[in-house]
Amino acid sequence: MQKIKFFRTKLWTKHLFWLYNYLRSHPKLLCPYNYFRFGKWTSDAIPNRIVIEVTNYCNAHCFMCPNSKIKRKRGFMSWKVFKKIIDDAKEFEGTGLEIILHKDGEPLLDDMLFERIAYVKKNLKKSKVSFNTNAYLLSEEKAKKLLKSGMDIVIFSVDGASNSTYNKIRGLDYNIVEKNIKAFFNLKNKSDSKIHAIMQMVVYDENMHEIGEYKKLWFDADEVVFKRMHNYLDQGTSIKTNKLEKRQIRRCYQVFNQLHIFWNGDIALCCWDYDHFLNLGNVKDTNLLTVYNSKNFIDIRKAMWDMDCKHMIPCNRCSEIFGYDRGEN
Repeated sequence: MQKIKFFRTKLWTKHLFWLYNYLRSHPKLLCPYNYFRFGKWTSDAIPNRIVIEVTNYCNAHCFMCPNSKIKRKRGFMSWKVFKKIIDDAKEFEGTGLEIILHKDGEPLLDDMLFERIAYVKKNLKKSKVSFNTNAYLLSEEKAKKLLKSGMDIVIFSVDGASNSTYNKIRGLDYNIVEKNIKAFFNLKNKSDSKIHAIMQMVVYDENMHEIGEYKKLWFDADEVVFKRMHNYLDQGTSIKTNKLEKRQIRRCYQVFNQLHIFWNGDIALCCWDYDHFLNLGNVKDTNLLTVYNSKNFIDIRKAMWDMDCKHMIPCNRCSEIFGYDRGEN
């Protein structure tokens, strides 16, 4: 049965900080927690979600996305770097991780995408693999590969139910995107694939009127999700945050349980760090847990917990913790 929901902060995220602080204050409890969750007897911080940017190239031109502002180099993650990330993650897979194969680009541009999925599924058998795509490049051949890949979740980002509305947002041909996704669902319905397919619409004033039609159009989806348009930092596209507050009003959970990695192996602070604003190291130089427990990361987590990020770039520009976009990512 299809699920339809508006994206909101999950209840568990509201308790995450309390749990984190309590466990950090009681190392004797944190060690057994890490052992049962991640298979490691340690009081170190361990991410349960690893976001891997296979490329930062993109074929779309979404006005709310910072991809066009990126000043760092463009490229595709080498197999050597990707393999090292997955091999390092074996050390703390435990009961399973979330492996996300996109960040600031379109994953279907990556010629090695399906080899990457296969490598994750072979080496991290308890983990779930997903990515988000605009589906413009989802040919029949790629759709068949995707259904056979063993991937757990695919999210199709389509922000409208008509050509005129969609094209204003994404800058791609809506008719091609719709045709590709409908063909995918047709193949999926005839296959035994267990992939969970989500249709996702970013909602703002200019496309809200199409929510009803969107639900009808994508009845084949396993889930339909509506996300309110937010800022990336302070860019001015949010429908909830018009102006940043002078003081930090919330904490961000990403630095406590996620590890984001750019295509060249550099560490990103979070999903909104699109241009490598902080030097947090590179996975080519050391293993993932060493990077995640570096002095820089520890200091960032302390500042976030203390709600003292007003002097920390890019956190001091973030509308999630200085505004009201919480729960939109």
